Amino acid sequence: MKKFTAIFLTCLFLVIAAFSLTACAKNEPLKLDDKQATFYNGWLSKIKDDTPITKIALLGSHDSGTSELHSIYKAMTITQNYTIGEQLSFGCRYFDIRVNKKKNGELNIFHGPDTSGCSFESIAKDIVVFMQTNKSEFLILDFQHFKNDSQEDVIKALKDTGLLDFAIQNNTSLTDLDFIASLTLKDVRGKVIITWGNNSANSSEYPYLFRRNNDSCTIENAVLDSLYNEVENKKSTDEFIKEALPKYMEHILSNQNRITVLQGQLTLPSLLGNLEKLEKKHNQNMSNFIRNMESNASYLNAVNIIMRDFVGSDLEKTNSVLHLNLAKGIVKSDNVTEFEAFTKAQ
Repeated sequence: MKKFTAIFLTCLFLVIAAFSLTACAKNEPLKLDDKQATFYNGWLSKIKDDTPITKIALLGSHDSGTSELHSIYKAMTITQNYTIGEQLSFGCRYFDIRVNKKKNGELNIFHGPDTSGCSFESIAKDIVVFMQTNKSEFLILDFQHFKNDSQEDVIKALKDTGLLDFAIQNNTSLTDLDFIASLTLKDVRGKVIITWGNNSANSSEYPYLFRRNNDSCTIENAVLDSLYNEVENKKSTDEFIKEALPKYMEHILSNQNRITVLQGQLTLPSLLGNLEKLEKKHNQNMSNFIRNMESNASYLNAVNIIMRDFVGSDLEKTNSVLHLNLAKGIVKSDNVTEFEAFTKAQ
């Protein structure tokens, strides 16, 4: 019996390792020509200043810092092939960040058990460089999860890297929810909005941290909703599009006074699997759903952030989302033709 168990565990390890190897080959990012690079790095400069930030269609990145995870579970935990710095160059403006504090005090990205990714400080520095050179843009940094009491260390890193200098602060008499709802694009150009998944970060002590909701969205007055139901996201791509997304959009339609995230990625239905292969089956279906929002007036008006896996795997991931801003009527009139040319379906 012991021999059988040992053989089984060895085989299981080899299967997991095989999945990991196929998932983690670092692909070269898509090559953008000079005109494309200029457009995607500064696309928000084409959007009208008076647009509420909750009405702009933004591309978001799920588990954003996972491109350099180190674990035998790589195939099941890596959701991005490119760094946050690279994702920025493809027009992504929302990032899902999860930070672990290691025993030696280092801050690293994590996703799932026994994973260790790139340093949080390197991510923060990349964001600072981007914000220094792209003053028309704004970002939403969504710190969903912390591990090993990393919150205070993350705050210190935000200060030490200079990233906190770009953070929007609520120094008004408005509640955080009302404050965020009042912001227009003009108010946030050259800034970052930091949302925080931890109750200890109260707004009086940290006016630059804004409370995000939990997965089931049961926290009152949270400024960001990112509804997630694991059962729904484990469905097949066709079932997810048909059954789950309408439920998520119904929630967004009821919460248009806050930042909202539509989670467009699938979750592995079992312990063994490959997220990149799963996304390849789902990718076109999800992009088609996004494009078709143009013909659904209520969806189009309400949609804000759309979160995807493997940002940069093709330009349609970016273009399908950015194109919605044309249908929303918030692209500056002088930039409509250019916006249409860059965001048309590939």
